[in-house]
Amino acid sequence: MLAVEHDGNLMVLRINHGKVNAFDLDLVRAIALQIQDLGPAKGLVITGTDRIFSAGVDLTRLLENDVDYTTAFVTELDALVHALFELPVPVVAALTGHTIAGACLLASACDYRVMAQGRIGVTEAIVGLPVPPASLEALRFTAGTRTAGLVLSGRTVEANEALALGLVDEVTTHDNVEGRALEIARQFTSTPAQTFGLHKQMLRADASRRIREAVADHAALVTQAWTGEEPRRFAGEYMSRLKSRK
Repeated sequence: MLAVEHDGNLMVLRINHGKVNAFDLDLVRAIALQIQDLGPAKGLVITGTDRIFSAGVDLTRLLENDVDYTTAFVTELDALVHALFELPVPVVAALTGHTIAGACLLASACDYRVMAQGRIGVTEAIVGLPVPPASLEALRFTAGTRTAGLVLSGRTVEANEALALGLVDEVTTHDNVEGRALEIARQFTSTPAQTFGLHKQMLRADASRRIREAVADHAALVTQAWTGEEPRRFAGEYMSRLKSRK
């Protein structure tokens, strides 16, 4: 589900999980475990497979499992986004295609996002589930004043509009997206690691404080919503509508 490759001093994590690289607890744990020990790698590139980065949360598996699974999933996904946001080394996302919901949140935690095509956005609102607190603050750091509109509408946008909104930093062709992400990561790692790390820490200091406060204030409430009867019913109805359109 997660291929680990190396390109010089960079680690490349390639998500390859099912047809649409949907996020389930196994994938979240695999990514989290990998970033805990980068070994000799000085930077990280996260990418997907041909034409898709990730369609977001695996709602089918989420609804098929009990509330304990859901609690673990939402908690650990938010912790993963938080960890990526504060990882002291450069993290560049090569968005090979659709980057939806949890995948958009994970991308927002990276230092730089190169996108090729497809749509990107946070669709949690239309599914009926709130964005987890650390992830919301990572998105706010990236999208700024546009965050509220993106979150509350649940809309997705094409790559060029995402560039204008600040969701991504660069748009390129599909054939070039991974190469360009590697190029950016190499630029970031060409300076002393301590310098990059301090810049990242200072630039994100306010957001990091907001993350800690948001987790303390809202994590339990968000988990209650994800495990609550009405939101789960609403999410199930959303899935049924999607299947009926196919």
